[in-house]
Amino acid sequence: MGSLKARMTAQADTETAPVVPTPTPPDAADAWYAPDVREQDEVYPGVVVTVRRGRSGFRYDVRDPVLSASETDALSTVESHFAGANIERPRTREGAVERMNGGFDAKHRRVIDRLVDASPASRRRVEYHALSSLACFDDLTPYALDSRIDVADVTDDGVVVHTDDYAPAETDLGPDPAYLNRFASERVERHTVRFQGFEIPVVVYREHLLGADPFTTKYAVREPDLLPGDEQLIEVCKERVWETGVDGVVQDRVDFVRERARSLLARQLTVRNTTEWVDAARYRLRSALAELDLAVPPVDHRFADDRLDDLLYYVLRDLVGYGKLTVPIRDHTLEDIEANRVDERVKVLPRADLGHDGRVPTNLAFDSEAAFVNVVTQLAADDGVELNASNPSAKVNIDPDGDGLHDADDTIRCAVALPTISEGGPHISIRKQSGDAMTPVDLVQRDSLPTELVALLWLLYESHGVVLFSGPTGAGKTTLMNAHMPFIPYRDRPISIDEGSREVRIPHETGVSLTTRDHERDHRRVTMADLMTQCNYLNPDIEVIAEINTAASFETFAETLNTG
Repeated sequence: MGSLKARMTAQADTETAPVVPTPTPPDAADAWYAPDVREQDEVYPGVVVTVRRGRSGFRYDVRDPVLSASETDALSTVESHFAGANIERPRTREGAVERMNGGFDAKHRRVIDRLVDASPASRRRVEYHALSSLACFDDLTPYALDSRIDVADVTDDGVVVHTDDYAPAETDLGPDPAYLNRFASERVERHTVRFQGFEIPVVVYREHLLGADPFTTKYAVREPDLLPGDEQLIEVCKERVWETGVDGVVQDRVDFVRERARSLLARQLTVRNTTEWVDAARYRLRSALAELDLAVPPVDHRFADDRLDDLLYYVLRDLVGYGKLTVPIRDHTLEDIEANRVDERVKVLPRADLGHDGRVPTNLAFDSEAAFVNVVTQLAADDGVELNASNPSAKVNIDPDGDGLHDADDTIRCAVALPTISEGGPHISIRKQSGDAMTPVDLVQRDSLPTELVALLWLLYESHGVVLFSGPTGAGKTTLMNAHMPFIPYRDRPISIDEGSREVRIPHETGVSLTTRDHERDHRRVTMADLMTQCNYLNPDIEVIAEINTAASFETFAETLNTG
């Protein structure tokens, strides 16, 4: 009896004894050791985000990698060195994430290696803060790395974020943090533009911060970043290339400039590096040991290869391209390019539907009138027109097949003017005709034409009728004409007349295009009357007069109607 009673008492005590709860994660609502923590995650190596629940609502806290005193000094040294560098910050949150994941370029890492002597872990912490402050969104960087943040609102007290599960959540940010407009931007489209072997990224993005800019959709060219002193190297190199004397005729201007510039830049970079006595001593010591077969010979150039390529791009852009308009001119997604004044953003008109109508600004602008005038003069010279005081403006056409501007068969028309007739400096208006002509089906699908009008134009072309497309500049006259040129029977002979004929594509083996430009006879230009006479001898079935905007054009049109 006694033993049985003792066993029963022990069993009862065991059943009523308290049980220690199993560990729970920090985001659990009943976590006894962190009752206010709702969520805690590492959004980036070393960056921890914690969402807490307080009396006034949710709070969003960020913990960056902590720096020691020596690491803080190293970070200050890096930031001071790159203070004069031209490092383009991302335009959107997507770009910020890609920048943080990709890190610095090789040429920047090479400089940081020389400035920072620390362990790998310490180096990672320093590089994170340097990348955030120099090439990203600074204090907003960790918030951009958290993909769960959907909206960021600005209040009088600071910035409030809305995550997927918790909103609103207060932050430690002030009411006007730097780069908030880029943080709130959305990437619409991204592509690259090819120029002389370089692939230049282009980003089209839309800002969602109201009141900052009347333009919400923008176009940004991401040209290579520059280190401190690179701009001076570029200017010196361009002057040296421009002053280079040659024997005979240069067959390939691009190759000549490329090879000469590469040699000059490599020499300048090598000389600049040897002025640093530590690197110079190390280089000479290794060279001496290599002569005794005790070490591997040093490389000829002591600089990052990508730095030389970046400098070479800017030299080619300014000497064989069209300066800051080089990438937009070669971008097949753009239809119009407009540069109106010095220090004003260049505007472009995209061909694609970006959810808006009209022009969008770019991150490009001419900062000096001399550079602007050089581009204006070069555009006119490429079509054989010399701009001067007596001829300050011109309307020129650039043949991309003749100078290698595009891979596609685009036609570029430019209206250029010197500052003598344009208030506020020169101006440029560039219109690009697409290499792929639109079809009538494309126009019907875009609601530009009704099907009945397409059928009527087909009948008129089949019966050799007279069709007149009239409207202001940019209305789509040439686009409509190119779309219906295939309606002309393949056995007929179409002849196009006047300078605008270069924009009209006649897909016929029997077709001929006549133009008044680029011709001289008896020291005078070929006139419209001369072309009419020539056209009559060609026995055309259909005549296409591409431009009717002058007295000669109207006279030619009248003669065509009179003669049938």
